[in-house]
Amino acid sequence: IEDISVPGAGPVFIEHKVFESCEATIRFDVKTLKAYVERLGQIIGRMPSLRRPIVDGSLPDGSRINIVYGDDVSLRGPNLTIRKFSSKPLSIVQLIRFGSLNYLMAAYLWMLFENMMNVWFCGETASGKTTLMNACLAFIPFNFKVVSIEDTPEVVTPHANWVRECTRDSSEGKGVDLFDLLRAALRQRPNYIIVGEIRGKEGNVAFQAMQTGHGVIATFHAGSVEKLIQRLTAYPIEVPKTYIDNLNAVTIQSAVRHPKTGKLVRRVLGIYVLLGYDAYTNRFQFVEIFSWDPVTDSHILRGEGTSYLLEEKIAQRKGIPRRHLRKIYEELNARAEILRLADMADLTDYYQLFELFKEVRLRGPFEVLEDMKTKGVKELLGRIESTIGAT
Repeated sequence: IEDISVPGAGPVFIEHKVFESCEATIRFDVKTLKAYVERLGQIIGRMPSLRRPIVDGSLPDGSRINIVYGDDVSLRGPNLTIRKFSSKPLSIVQLIRFGSLNYLMAAYLWMLFENMMNVWFCGETASGKTTLMNACLAFIPFNFKVVSIEDTPEVVTPHANWVRECTRDSSEGKGVDLFDLLRAALRQRPNYIIVGEIRGKEGNVAFQAMQTGHGVIATFHAGSVEKLIQRLTAYPIEVPKTYIDNLNAVTIQSAVRHPKTGKLVRRVLGIYVLLGYDAYTNRFQFVEIFSWDPVTDSHILRGEGTSYLLEEKIAQRKGIPRRHLRKIYEELNARAEILRLADMADLTDYYQLFELFKEVRLRGPFEVLEDMKTKGVKELLGRIESTIGAT
């Protein structure tokens, strides 16, 4: 079950991964629903009232809840929506199995995250932005300091040095919003700042953070790169056009119909690299690196041999000269093969994969890949876990 929806007095509806929208056997009358919503408000510590009819919060199991209260606002009685979240995030290998992306795309994102690139996950509502972001956070080097700031807790990262911060409503005293937390994060010396969702003026501060050398990861509601740029440069975010290239890459996701089964599935429609703004033509330049083919339900690499981030950014950081740029693509393929072998060995656990990525960070992808081929994934992982247990 992904969502639980109570639109008012009457039946409860659920959104199921397989059966999609279903009507449940549970029903509420207005009086019972009002009492139930008030009880939920007590549980989350944010009581709905006529003065504050709209409340967002998190239930004890981590699920996100939205309550709309008051007969004059919600005409069929109070309504509520619960977005379910698993205590353990889906891993990148599980998302690959679901077909959301492929090994090479995941390896590309892995290299971006390991080299401090700024990546945003964009898409429509319920397109899987946060799910993919959480899966990719395991790619961040294990020894990095990570600060996450959110309205409602959804971000999960396996890092030990993780500062987790949430906003506070102004009705509970002095309010603390995303803008305040983001400014405070800049003084906490993080390697990466994760913003649960950028919607307003905090987006401008996020771009300032990128300019000062902080990595910024975020989710953003936009169905295309064009819509992303339009929202970033318009009110209330108002990022200067010349700042846009500080955002290195974006993924565009959507819930689409499977071309063969007709079922609703989530797919990464593309990964794009933002190159910057051309003042002469008044246009933004961006390149599609990966794209989704709806006919075959497969992903295609379009930037092979011409990846700006790999060649101009990451290769320079690794000290690879231009005449040896093929090495950066060899590393990309090696990381994709590591993910494929992990999948073949049924290594799908989020935290076990994080330990594998840690080993790659310490020893390098080619050495780890050789071990996986010669000794097997299970033996390698057993040795990693035994080392952890000993320490």
